Amino acid sequence: MRIQPITINSIFVPDDFQFISNNQKWTSTLVWATLVVTLSTSFVMGVNIGGPNVYNTFIVPWVRGYPFPCQKDTDMGRWVSRVWWNCNYDDVSLMNKTGYYYLPEVPINRQPIQHLIDAMHTICFVIGGTIGGLTGQYWYIFLTRRNAIFISMIFQVVASILMIITLEIYHGYTEGDPDQWTIINTLEQKDLAICFLYISRLLSGWSAGMCCVVSTIYLMDISPRTMRGKIVTFHQLFIVIGLLLGQIIGLPWLLGRHNTWNWGMSWIGLFSLVGCFLIWTLPESPRWLVQDQQRDEAARSLRSLRRNTWIEAELNEIERQEATATIQDTSIYSICISPRFRWPLLTSITLNAVQQFSGINSVFFYSSTTLSAIGFVEDKVYWGILSTGIINLVATIASLKLVELFGRRPLILYPLVLIVFIMILLCVFVEIHKPIAILTLTLLFIALFAVGLGPIPYIYPNEVFTIDMRPAALSISMFAGWFCNTLITVVFQALRTVFQGFVFIIFCVSCSFAFCLLWFKMPETKRKTLAEIEAFWQ
Repeated sequence: MRIQPITINSIFVPDDFQFISNNQKWTSTLVWATLVVTLSTSFVMGVNIGGPNVYNTFIVPWVRGYPFPCQKDTDMGRWVSRVWWNCNYDDVSLMNKTGYYYLPEVPINRQPIQHLIDAMHTICFVIGGTIGGLTGQYWYIFLTRRNAIFISMIFQVVASILMIITLEIYHGYTEGDPDQWTIINTLEQKDLAICFLYISRLLSGWSAGMCCVVSTIYLMDISPRTMRGKIVTFHQLFIVIGLLLGQIIGLPWLLGRHNTWNWGMSWIGLFSLVGCFLIWTLPESPRWLVQDQQRDEAARSLRSLRRNTWIEAELNEIERQEATATIQDTSIYSICISPRFRWPLLTSITLNAVQQFSGINSVFFYSSTTLSAIGFVEDKVYWGILSTGIINLVATIASLKLVELFGRRPLILYPLVLIVFIMILLCVFVEIHKPIAILTLTLLFIALFAVGLGPIPYIYPNEVFTIDMRPAALSISMFAGWFCNTLITVVFQALRTVFQGFVFIIFCVSCSFAFCLLWFKMPETKRKTLAEIEAFWQ
């Protein structure tokens, strides 16, 4: 019988720790903690990414000051208006006497700036994500891990309340051609409602950016060493599940209509609200408790998570790591100037940057517009959007196995090569207007993205930095990703207006650059110690 692990109190014994780590499996507490955190943060983030793409056809004219049912400029929006609001787009002379039946066309010279204004609610979301990603480390350093997650949920609850209010105080539900009094009365609260929309999206983004830091750190803290990659991948999996469900809820047969889109973008706040209560049923991060000199509480947390009493070796290992961490400067400035962390930081930033500059959110933020532009009509646009979400989910589920089977490096490098060729082909097929070929290439791109660039940027920084440097490193990496996301969101529509199909060359170049850097400077991290990883850069 092995009794060594429970008789040793302060001496770290590597062999015993390895023995215990290799025998740690899923427990009921670990499953419950993973589900609560991912459903109330990661899943919510996914819905906030996938839903607005479907609702843009209603939000864009609403923000422009044209909130009535028939004021739609996309084929998808007009199809919904014809079916649900009996709008007539065949005889222009029949309606539009007051100018509020049809949506006025935007002059060509004003289209780039108008596209920027139309995308402002999405820009607010990614700006919020940038702030949340950069400040995430401070929330869980000064608060506990659970408290930091709780704060991110509160942001989303407030965001959902504001989103409900937007359409309640400013809407136009008049069928037919509205009279002048109705128009004046409807537009009275327009500016306040749009302000609520932007604040709501900013808070949702802030919550999402925090989630990428605080939720993944908590999942890493509670995971056995041999399961960390797999458990953190659940963060990405639930983002993808949320993205698909957000697309489904946005179908016109559910909440994707002129008078219900605000509920389609706010219902997810219920998950955050429930999470605000369930979070207190989870054990606190044992690593944070050690940092706070609460050894007995840390031991109790580990026993709950592992469902056994053989936790002394693991607890001693955490204490040893934290004792080393306390003697180092762990600020963002120190990590940026440290020669030791130069390549871990640059490769982490590159991974998060290329995750966005691969063009993935140009698909999920603007696929409804893109599909309409390349020839998909009426309800076929919705089925095209849903296909992107389904492929993304299937490939992400596959990545749960692949990320531990093949490792991190191959799943980043080889898909990047294929993505470069796909972007070149997209340039060609968009220019010659081949809708089926474009959709097929887009789905292939999503699958390649989901198996590598989707989950690994969240896993990699946690594996290449020392424990003490992870908070700062993860915040910098997430900031880089959200900042690049902001750039893509701001300029993509305008660039597509100017360059048409050749806009994909930008993504081709960025993926090529990332491939070259990562080929030479990204080590394999699967089941390797930090010393083995750091030897790669020496």
